Amino acid sequence: MKKIFIVGILSVALFATSCDKMLDINENPNFPTSSSADLSLSSAEVFVTSAVGGDLQLLGSIWSQFYAQHTGSNQYTGIDSYNLPNSSSYVTRSWSLFYSGAIPDLQNSIEASAKNKEWGFWFMAQTLKAFSYHVLVDFYGEIPFSQATQGVEVNPVYDSGPTVNAGIIKILDEAIAKEDEAKEANGFVVDSRLKSDLLLDGDIDTWIKFAKTLKLKILLRNYSANATAITALLTENDLLTSDVKFDKFADVENNSNPLYENDRRKLNTPNNLRGSSTIIKYLNSKNDPRVGVYFEKAQGLYTGLPQGGYTLGSSWTPKTSRAMLGATDAVYLMSAAESYFLQAECYARANNSVKAKTNYDLGVTAAFERWGLDASSFIATAGAYEFNVSNQTTMLESIWRQKWIASVRSQAWDSFLEINRTGYPVYGTVNSENAAYVVGQLAPAINSVLPTGEYPRRLIYPKSSTDYNPN
Repeated sequence: MKKIFIVGILSVALFATSCDKMLDINENPNFPTSSSADLSLSSAEVFVTSAVGGDLQLLGSIWSQFYAQHTGSNQYTGIDSYNLPNSSSYVTRSWSLFYSGAIPDLQNSIEASAKNKEWGFWFMAQTLKAFSYHVLVDFYGEIPFSQATQGVEVNPVYDSGPTVNAGIIKILDEAIAKEDEAKEANGFVVDSRLKSDLLLDGDIDTWIKFAKTLKLKILLRNYSANATAITALLTENDLLTSDVKFDKFADVENNSNPLYENDRRKLNTPNNLRGSSTIIKYLNSKNDPRVGVYFEKAQGLYTGLPQGGYTLGSSWTPKTSRAMLGATDAVYLMSAAESYFLQAECYARANNSVKAKTNYDLGVTAAFERWGLDASSFIATAGAYEFNVSNQTTMLESIWRQKWIASVRSQAWDSFLEINRTGYPVYGTVNSENAAYVVGQLAPAINSVLPTGEYPRRLIYPKSSTDYNPN
């Protein structure tokens, strides 16, 4: 089966007119001829949305064991068996979307906005640049960073993860230091230009919360070293309470959610993605109603396919639940639920069980409300998802478990990163059909090419870099 994935950018005419016109995110690129701050920002937002909402969402969904490759087709067998060569489009495409698209556009926006003292656009571009590097470093490990925006450097060095994360914090601190100027500057920008911000429509207050919440997320990579800075952010209490997402899609060809467009509309079968038995067994065990917005029923039930079980045969074909995807599903960069879970983790690490529970409950509530569901009975005393305050470990496990569940159909790309960071859900040793399988653990993929007990931890570097960059 041939996979068609075409990433696009808005034309100048579309940028300059109302955002009521639909973003054509899957058409061939028509690069803006202007390098103004707002147009470059719009272009970068499309690249970022295409990357995290397309291939990275797909990879995250399978490697977080939300989805598995269907027995009746074979589009994603390489992903499901962890067998991706460095020439695979799933490896190379997102790298290019960031390094050839988003980051150069963001640098253009930063330079143009600084020149014209348009600090609102500058703040947005700085924050999205930090986010872009966050995604890259967490997926690839070591990445071009210090030399990545030096146009004369064709072979940039690869900086270590801790070095990049320190650099991300610096980018965010520079932005946050100008939050007052950003608010003031945006007050003088005409509404049509603010609408060029396709994520938040120029809402600088939410951009500021996004920057601070992203900073909190990066600081949590090393809580003990960053406890003071984390406490300062929590005390300030200016973190996200709403979603940062791209939701300007329509159920029209080349105008829909990238994963939906590529999996459901462009392939010669819409049946590749089945629910993984890992997540479905867990949701069923808790009578979690979200199973019904994540998956379709099969023979009247929600039944998952064992991870990597695409060779199990035709008997599995009719009884496995297809993944539920929507043409207008939003692409999430950061969510209210994630913000609350991050705060809950910080308080749990500080052994403040009261505030940890408060934020945990808010996170679960937001995750349910995203789909129009009520979490109150689940987080109540003796509820299926009651916060376990027994000790720090049980608190963290409660938070990480809910973060995993909440990421289905929304932030699966981030779920994979969180599993790597936290080691949770636990890496199991037997597949989900084995009598010894523990519900809620990750299961080894049946056709995995990795050594026994190993799971993917990052993407390999693309061939375009390993072949030509001696660094």
